[in-house]
Amino acid sequence: MQLSYHEARTRAIARELEANPELLVLGGSLSAPFNPDDGIARNFSDHVLQPPISEFATLSVGVGAAMAGMRTLVPVSTASFMFYGWSAVVLEAANVRYLSGGLSQAPIAVHVMAGSRRSGGAQHEHTPQAMLQNVPGLRVYAPGTPAEIDSVLHAALTGGDPCVIADHVLLADATGSVGEAPAAMDMSLLREGGDGLIVSYSALVQRALSAAGTLAGQGIEIAVLSVPCLNPLPEAELLAHVSAHDAVLFVDESRAAGSPASHMLARAVDAGFEGRAGLLCSGPAPAPFATRLLDELVPTAARIERAMRELLERQPITRPAGGTRA
Repeated sequence: MQLSYHEARTRAIARELEANPELLVLGGSLSAPFNPDDGIARNFSDHVLQPPISEFATLSVGVGAAMAGMRTLVPVSTASFMFYGWSAVVLEAANVRYLSGGLSQAPIAVHVMAGSRRSGGAQHEHTPQAMLQNVPGLRVYAPGTPAEIDSVLHAALTGGDPCVIADHVLLADATGSVGEAPAAMDMSLLREGGDGLIVSYSALVQRALSAAGTLAGQGIEIAVLSVPCLNPLPEAELLAHVSAHDAVLFVDESRAAGSPASHMLARAVDAGFEGRAGLLCSGPAPAPFATRLLDELVPTAARIERAMRELLERQPITRPAGGTRA
């Protein structure tokens, strides 16, 4: 069936709430800010607690309840405010299984609205997945299509690991096909193309598709790969896609230093990828309020198109006899 991203997200959460009467949601709306009302608090009032806004409190209580045997879902409408409850997720939830020798675990899913929301400013437009991917024991998801949010929510709310779902505020209206039952959470090759590959995740796969469509009008066929699970990164699957292309552009709304895209590029090069590889991330500056300035900072569809064309114009790396790159 064809669903918008928002519809797929609401449908998936409702399905998991119906399937598990013990699932507790700490917070009233998983769609805020900007997205339509999800109706979860109204339709599943027995599952939802709506405490006063305090990310430190809700994340701490959510982790504690998960460690006590409950399965919890904690929505944080603005990802930046997750930092107030950082220690509960990063220090406690991610480590309790290892500190207890497997006797305790914390099956909490933290749902954050991350990324550039347009005019949100420096305190509202963070991408914490760049830091969270460096936390062992914590799964990090960043879906970019309706089918991926459906699969991610099922995995997050039925698995045994603590996880963070880095959702994007601008994905609500993206449409796509979603199965009746949740599919396996694999990478999605959203577009075929023999001239190059764009690798990204979350809302930037939608911008990558737009850029690829523009390039197709110029006779350049670019494939687009979506990576919904950032930690642990499915390296074998990623490398299989990357190795099939001579030019690969890794795109990320995070800043380049420590970004998921830079990690993916490094893993590809370390595995022996010898094609042309490029990296396009947000610039090293806080997000400005002015959208005109913001478009110079984050990867827009136009910037992705330009970066891909420049990568294709770059001379391929050659390896002379003796094995050293020239």
